[in-house]
Amino acid sequence: MNPLRSLSAKLSLLTCLLVLSVIGLMARQIVNGIEEGLIGEMKVRAEFFARSSREAIFPKLDPFSLHFHVEEMVKEKAVTYAGVVDKDGVVLSHSDPTRIGDRLADPFSLGALASDRVELQRHRENGGGLVYDLSAPIVVGPRRVGTARIGFNERSLEEALRGPKRKIIAIAAVATVVSALGTILIVGWITRLLPKLAAAAREAGRGNFSVQVEVKSRDEIGTLARAFNEMTVANSLLFRGLQEEKEKLANIFNDTREGLILTDPEGRILLMNPSARALLGRQDRPAGTMAEALSTDYRPKPDLPVILSGRSRITPFELQREAPQLLILSGVADRLGDHNVHAGFLMIFHDATLEKRGESLARNFLSIVSHKLRTPLAIALGNLELLRCDEKNFSPDQRKMLSKIQGEDEKLARLVEKLITFTAVQSPENIVLDRAETAPADLVDAALRGLELGAGVAVAWDAKAAASLPKAKVDAFLVKEAVANLVENAVKFNPAPKKGVAVTVARADGFLKFTVKDDGPGIPGEEQPKLFRKFYQIDADFTGQIPGFGLGLAFVKSVAEAHGGAAGLRSEPGKGSEFFFTVAV
Repeated sequence: MNPLRSLSAKLSLLTCLLVLSVIGLMARQIVNGIEEGLIGEMKVRAEFFARSSREAIFPKLDPFSLHFHVEEMVKEKAVTYAGVVDKDGVVLSHSDPTRIGDRLADPFSLGALASDRVELQRHRENGGGLVYDLSAPIVVGPRRVGTARIGFNERSLEEALRGPKRKIIAIAAVATVVSALGTILIVGWITRLLPKLAAAAREAGRGNFSVQVEVKSRDEIGTLARAFNEMTVANSLLFRGLQEEKEKLANIFNDTREGLILTDPEGRILLMNPSARALLGRQDRPAGTMAEALSTDYRPKPDLPVILSGRSRITPFELQREAPQLLILSGVADRLGDHNVHAGFLMIFHDATLEKRGESLARNFLSIVSHKLRTPLAIALGNLELLRCDEKNFSPDQRKMLSKIQGEDEKLARLVEKLITFTAVQSPENIVLDRAETAPADLVDAALRGLELGAGVAVAWDAKAAASLPKAKVDAFLVKEAVANLVENAVKFNPAPKKGVAVTVARADGFLKFTVKDDGPGIPGEEQPKLFRKFYQIDADFTGQIPGFGLGLAFVKSVAEAHGGAAGLRSEPGKGSEFFFTVAV
């Protein structure tokens, strides 16, 4: 570091400036005081000159003695001239002999003759300097016999004060030097720890958190040094903890079988774990961006720009490769940050080829089974109707058996129809929506009309309030079926003899929200995340044995997602449940 830029040099310079300012002001005051004192001394001399001159004038003029007094006065410091005039203004004696006998009539002389005390008058010479004229009356008893006058100017005062000024300047210089040296020594002693602190801080910045500064002083800088030592110890422990956490995260990131890719908001790859490189075939071909990593081998669904748009917090996606063999990667893109800060994406995916094949086989199986069952069920129901037309030929027991068979067949037929409907909407992205402008109230009315809820069920539905909602462009059949499923579940899974169901529909933020609330037993928290899975029902010990495939809520979820919305629930055991789904309009 340049010594001139050090704290000692800056403080020394500041101290010198302050000392110089103070000494300058003090010196000015001292010089002014000396000057005023000298002028006061001159007044005393004028009085003394008047008294000594009186003996040379009265009772008889003694020119020799008077001239002697004048010459002696001129020898005094700062005095430039001296003279004595009589009461009429005639010069009796003067340091300038040529002026003896002159009658003085200038304003200053007239002022001196008119004053009965010591009078100091100032006026400027033609050259601009100040001239001082001191006069003292020469009095004998009550009678004035003359006037003693002495004069001096700025130049003579400067010469008289030159010695004291030199002493003051010398004292000021010595004081300045002493203050500068003292400041340098004191500041240097006070700040002796700062270079050590700076060096220790540089070491800590390089990662050496074991560095310590030896501290003996108890002043503020000593306190700072001790705080620095405590900080390095804390940072050392924190850094060690961070290293351990980093190693754990690195192990998880590198060892997990899921593919993990961390990108910035534009899709530039920051980190890619070995599983992701293996799944994308990038072990020997590193990629800089997601577009480069996918290249032409993988077909993303939805498109990569949609995934990177970050419109949703979680965006599910699939990557499909056809050759050399079918490979389907399924995962989610998690947008990092919050609504104000977009920090990038964490892509999490895995090989879902076998899973998708299983889903396809299950879907095909459900479709085949449901369609194969529909025809024989229709034939059986038709024949039952024919038999019921000839009931008079049957015994009461036979008629009872026919009625039971027909009831069970109709129940099975409804389940098959639901199964057929569900097989068409298993994958939200594959649903072809038949959108049309429909009033939300009409959708709920149609759903309620198609249900046989039975006795003891009270449905609260304010159709008039819903009639004020504007029409929405949705697939009326699918949305109606979704509402019907929620209402049917609310009744079916409530074991109470009297059941209450409330249906509401509202529109907000570009979505239409359908809500079905019941007063049933509620749902335990551990069961809630599973309810929208296919074929899942809560254990029979909790709800009783309920007929059905467990596809109703999965159907609602698929319909909502196909419309750009979502499905969810809020429930607490003993306080009923509230199921809802939203559709974008």
